[in-house]
Amino acid sequence: MRREAFARACVAACVLVLLLFLSLSSSGCSVWGTDVVRVSGSTTLLPLAQEGADRYMDLHGDKTVLVQGGGSSVGIAQVKEGIVDIAISSRDLKPEEEDDRLADRPVALDVIVVVTHPGVPMDDLTRQQVKDIFTGKVTKWSELGGPDRNILVVVRDRASGTREMFDKEALDDEDVVGSAIESNSNGIVRETVAATPNSIGYVSIGYVNSSIKPLSYDGVVATNENVLDGSYKLSRYLHLLTCGPPTETTSQFISFLLSEEFQLGVVAQEYIPVIGLKDE
Repeated sequence: MRREAFARACVAACVLVLLLFLSLSSSGCSVWGTDVVRVSGSTTLLPLAQEGADRYMDLHGDKTVLVQGGGSSVGIAQVKEGIVDIAISSRDLKPEEEDDRLADRPVALDVIVVVTHPGVPMDDLTRQQVKDIFTGKVTKWSELGGPDRNILVVVRDRASGTREMFDKEALDDEDVVGSAIESNSNGIVRETVAATPNSIGYVSIGYVNSSIKPLSYDGVVATNENVLDGSYKLSRYLHLLTCGPPTETTSQFISFLLSEEFQLGVVAQEYIPVIGLKDE
């Protein structure tokens, strides 16, 4: 009898915890406590958010910021469900994701760069050439004046804000070639392109290094200056999204990410800071 009573008590306790969780989640509240900030979403923004979390926790030893990826779509869904406090997104909201409870704070201006394996003898591609390659209308480098070798296309996965932006701006929302390799982060795209002869892909400018070759796009090099004057077209804002009134710690962490110290000291190393751009 005692065991049965104990079992009933355990079940009742579990039900109460579950109901509390569902109640808080449905109201958009965080279930993690006021001194904990949970962040999820874009893998593009992941390194920046993690750097911000580390620096913030160094300054505030009693606070905890937990950061994970998953893609922009995942982060947006989780912040609306109350699973996380902040969604990091590398794209604008889709119409079906819009919610009056969501507050959007741009944290950086990012630049997307078309990249190839270093052995590809190309330095520039027009917008039409890029579109033809990624949609499968051009399948060999020889069709563009290069060697007679098949082109391997590497793209981001469908949950990626980077993929969404590239498909819209560079491909006019046409379908990517069916043989394309899908990768779930900028880092994996870079590693795949670097290791695969005759390949082409795209990454955020912060991921460009000597292992891959960045191409100019329509004759324009991807630089901050060319983005700001409008001549380079593949750019987008990176976003911090909250749902409902944020906790004091969440607000404090966001303010830190938007501070002059963090924007000029960290964001400016790989992106264009939003300081000075917010009112433009």
